[in-house]
Amino acid sequence: MSSHRLPRCTPEEAGVSSKQLIDCIKALNHDLTTMNGFMAARHGKVFAECWWAPYSAELVHSNHSLGKSYTATAIGIALKEGRLALEEKMADIFADEIAERKIDVPEEMKRITIRHVMTMTNGMAHHPSMTGDWIGNYFRTPMAFEPGTRFAYNSSGSCMLGAIILKRTGQNMKDYLSDRLFNKIGIDPEHFVWLKFPNQIDAEPGTFSRTEDNLRLAMLYSNGGCWNGEQILDRAFVQSALSVQVMNPYAPEQKDGRCGYGYQLWACSIPGVFRFDGGQGQYGIIWPEKDLVVAIHEGAWLPLGPQKTLDVLYDHLLLVIQDEPLEPVQDDCAALLQLQPSVKCKPDEPNTLGLNRTISGAYQVKSGDLDPWLAVAPPGSGDLFAAFRDSTKDVRISTVELDVSDEALTVVLDRSATLVASWDGTLTRRWIESPFPALGAYAATARFTHDNTLELRIHWLNGWFETLIHFRLALDEVGVTTKKLRLNPDDNYLVYEALAVSVK
Repeated sequence: MSSHRLPRCTPEEAGVSSKQLIDCIKALNHDLTTMNGFMAARHGKVFAECWWAPYSAELVHSNHSLGKSYTATAIGIALKEGRLALEEKMADIFADEIAERKIDVPEEMKRITIRHVMTMTNGMAHHPSMTGDWIGNYFRTPMAFEPGTRFAYNSSGSCMLGAIILKRTGQNMKDYLSDRLFNKIGIDPEHFVWLKFPNQIDAEPGTFSRTEDNLRLAMLYSNGGCWNGEQILDRAFVQSALSVQVMNPYAPEQKDGRCGYGYQLWACSIPGVFRFDGGQGQYGIIWPEKDLVVAIHEGAWLPLGPQKTLDVLYDHLLLVIQDEPLEPVQDDCAALLQLQPSVKCKPDEPNTLGLNRTISGAYQVKSGDLDPWLAVAPPGSGDLFAAFRDSTKDVRISTVELDVSDEALTVVLDRSATLVASWDGTLTRRWIESPFPALGAYAATARFTHDNTLELRIHWLNGWFETLIHFRLALDEVGVTTKKLRLNPDDNYLVYEALAVSVK
């Protein structure tokens, strides 16, 4: 996609000083997040970009619900092509599926339209289950409000939008968008990852993109749906998307979660600013009046971390940017050029105890589950991403080999997949084959927390995901505790237990 490289400019040309941008970058990595990637552009030119090593520009990163904006874009393009209308009723579109399942759809549900789904005003009493027969679950969920009258976040509805695209076009969303969107605005469809449900419909949440990909999508919306003179989305659709379709002052989110909702995106607390928004702080911020867009990938602690990131962006960038170019200060410009490529994630704790080599060896997993792979597990729930794994590679791990050497800890899973972890806490990017074929980037560290307890920490770099594994040696057995990060202090880990025995 080299022909689509975005032009660059200095911060001063964009109306912000290099010193202000330095302060912004430093403030972004606040105490409630681990920043992964940041880009900003104005008038079509990138003026800020940095990734906190071992993250980098070419890595795709989980979008969580920011992916809903790619889904909404697919709906907008299908609308432009005359394949659907926003006032179409969901019960009519899925009449065959409803009849197959013998679901008695209530009258209120028969009035749900695509527009209601786009604005999160389905009217349901609770969130439909997204496991198993999620299409049937959507229509089995009881109603509580007249459609269109009350906001209630509904990811299942977003999945139904993807099912509509497949029904009306014969293509999944990624395939449908490849030529109509991705290739036109400079997103490499071969690199973009869109995971699938077991029924092979593109999943929500299931998108992984580069930070720059999300910046480009934000630029398209900021420019009224036009890219290089081509109207990819109807301007009227974009204007409706970037407007408050429903108010939500009672929503449980922080202040920017209560400013109203458009088409699968949110209004911000600064008037005229909207955002694509995914869990743990995945953002695409759009300010059409200023022709300013920002993209963020991070791992922010819930519930306060994502809002703190927005506040940093407002205070250090959006509310200080000027309409006219600024005079550069040479020392500040040089300092920014030095800072942007040098930022790094905080290292892990290094090993400070002696290396207990007696834990080295091969072990057979006799009970429980040793599951190191990346996971999304909201508080109180299991792994939402388990359903998206490649079923041919999603095999329960039966053997684990540990090798404690002076250089590193090496962990071999089922004699095939190898993890290498540093003792000194440094985060070095590596790759492993995983049940998510395109999502194997990781950095790992290891340390002994006690003489007989070995800790392995895996940072899955296609997102903020982290897996912590403790191996506890007792005679010829190893007890294994696997903990998957939730980034929620009230319920911070999804926990698995396993027992492995030495293989002589």
